[in-house]
Amino acid sequence: MDYQSNIIFKKSFRNKYKDSFNNGWLINWHCVDHVGYKNNPQNREIGYHKIFDYYAAKIKKYHSSDKIHFHFHPVALNNFANKCGNHYFSNSNNIFQILCRRIIERNWFPSVNRPGFHIERPDSHWFLEQFIPFDYANQSYKNFTPNGYRLENWEGAPKTWKPYHPDYKDYRKVGNCKRWIARCLNLGARSAVLDQEEINKAFVDVKKGKKAILAFTNHDYRNMVPDINETHQMLTKASEKYGVQFKYLDAKNAFRKSMKLKKRKKLNFKLKIKKNFIEIISSHKTFGCQPFLAIQGKNRKFYHENFSIIKPHEKWHYYFDDHSLRLNNIKNFGFASNDDYGNTTIIKIDFRKSKIKKYYI
Repeated sequence: MDYQSNIIFKKSFRNKYKDSFNNGWLINWHCVDHVGYKNNPQNREIGYHKIFDYYAAKIKKYHSSDKIHFHFHPVALNNFANKCGNHYFSNSNNIFQILCRRIIERNWFPSVNRPGFHIERPDSHWFLEQFIPFDYANQSYKNFTPNGYRLENWEGAPKTWKPYHPDYKDYRKVGNCKRWIARCLNLGARSAVLDQEEINKAFVDVKKGKKAILAFTNHDYRNMVPDINETHQMLTKASEKYGVQFKYLDAKNAFRKSMKLKKRKKLNFKLKIKKNFIEIISSHKTFGCQPFLAIQGKNRKFYHENFSIIKPHEKWHYYFDDHSLRLNNIKNFGFASNDDYGNTTIIKIDFRKSKIKKYYI
């Protein structure tokens, strides 16, 4: 992986594959944490932040415009690291541990998701709807995937490149949920493979004045260079054929630009710390009804909890008592939230020193 990524990150490589506006190739790295596994037959990188830190260092070293986003694999019932469960919560609390640690240990929280194995079910659908506004998940395709209904099932979802708001009961249908789902096909895989026909569809839609995000995914354990080369050739061919320009964007700005989302100022919070609780008020409405709360006890364990909602999307309390943790038992306290524009704010509070730190993504 290291040798390949050193080549891919070089400006000389990226500039071989420019868009219509002379920008070099751009990659969105959706980083997973492999944790809590008993078996690791493919020797995957195990541990919190391992992959996240690797690509954060690469982006910094090469002064890259790439961005890091979220990727999550539910633990399979057999606890093999190369397998994927289809329930976020039944076999582990990894999703909470990972996000708590990203907030407290890395000052980071996601606004963009790509689901592991492109699997979504009601539990993950409703979880994402609470916290993460942008989701590159839809793999609806002209031919049904060969694994049937075993893994991802996007049968009946839109086959166009226009993102949609999902239905509350069925993430594949257009509905009234807040988050956006975009279509994202595979490079060099066995199913839902991006080809010239699919690329042409996106260019035709744009030429007709329709909205489109053309998204595709690959994996860093493969040699991605041939796939990048082939995909760029197809993009260039479609651009020349239909007289439509294409532009590389990071995954968040692709939604903002293509869907013409209303720009918002940074999401801020006012804090009032009382004797046994904290009151939090947002500067404008959060994406979900509450921020994601992360606590680290003095026992070094990480906890996720709900706030007491005073006014959804705007005002919350959290109480420090025998039903939760008292202040003198807390090492780190933090929370994070997005708004519907994808502005991300992380707040960390050191109660011992009465210090508040804010981070904006």
